[in-house]
Amino acid sequence: MNTENPLKVSSGRVNSLDGLRGIAAVVVVLHHLLLTKSWFADRVNLDAHGIKGQFTLSVHNLFEYTPLHIFYGGTEAVVIFFVLSGYVLINPVTKNNLSHYLRNRLVRLYVPIFSAVLLAFGLAKVISHKKIDGASSWLNEHANNYGWVSLFKNMCVVFHTDWLDSSLWSMRYEIIFSFCVMAFAGFNFKISGRTFVKALAIICTTILAGFYFSSGLLSWLPIFFAGSSLNWLGRRKYLSGGVKAVIGWIVMFIPWYFAGFGYSLSVALSRFLMMLGALAIIDACRDPGNVVSRVLSRKPLQNLGKYSYSLYLVHVPILTTVWFALGVPSGRVGWLAQVAISCVFIVMGTMFVYHTAEKPSLKWIHS
Repeated sequence: MNTENPLKVSSGRVNSLDGLRGIAAVVVVLHHLLLTKSWFADRVNLDAHGIKGQFTLSVHNLFEYTPLHIFYGGTEAVVIFFVLSGYVLINPVTKNNLSHYLRNRLVRLYVPIFSAVLLAFGLAKVISHKKIDGASSWLNEHANNYGWVSLFKNMCVVFHTDWLDSSLWSMRYEIIFSFCVMAFAGFNFKISGRTFVKALAIICTTILAGFYFSSGLLSWLPIFFAGSSLNWLGRRKYLSGGVKAVIGWIVMFIPWYFAGFGYSLSVALSRFLMMLGALAIIDACRDPGNVVSRVLSRKPLQNLGKYSYSLYLVHVPILTTVWFALGVPSGRVGWLAQVAISCVFIVMGTMFVYHTAEKPSLKWIHS
């Protein structure tokens, strides 16, 4: 058994949180692989529910309307990314000068983005992205003739992105938060559970206002600050790490339990629950010595975390290109074979972007 401190910092990163980041990236990939299936694309926004007032026991329902939804909960995984960034990013900006922080942060985010967008643009030019009869609505949303405007728009990210690389929608908020967090330069967190609760109340109110005013910025950006607020909570051991992780896992997927019985929660309430679940999971990961931290600090998950950013950026354009090239497969075996082909190319694309863009940018930052 690995007896190393699971919170050991390697190159300024917390090992257990890197492992969590890797798992979240894989969940997003699984989510998008399933979106090539029409039945899943139609259900993903909880538009289709179970039988009202009755939960029917089947393998399908067990994976869709229970905590087992974690295996392909793409939106929930993105919320974990946001909370993680909020928790980790606020500490460097309080220690380093702002120009140093901003330069490194923009290089860290944009160099891999440029590489991934160029790859996506090249793939779209080589393989025509035209609508396919019988394809899922999600897949056909990517059918477009992408031009230079699309290329530069996706490279910029901050103002707007399109379906050239649909994963980039979340990077807009990541970059904006990277600027917003500079307002906390020199801020010292004093451990206070009461302040943590007050901060969460303000954050939830802001998210609610975001939905009221139809503002994506107000409804997503506060989730980052929820992660930052964990610094007020400190690393209290009021519950074991395993218990906190299980509680977070269960809470995060509460909206799906209601959907299984034919009911739906409001989008705002669903987002609150995702955020609270992510907070509990990340709180569990930062407890030193617990089983969750030890598992997430294992070498395979550390390697997964290392490639997670490049994987997140490139997997959608590669996946959709494979589908546009080969068409919609017939039968379960055909779909699984096409998924396998997609995964091979996704791994190749991830390695390409990591070694040609992300790794050199990290090396430059650390130098």
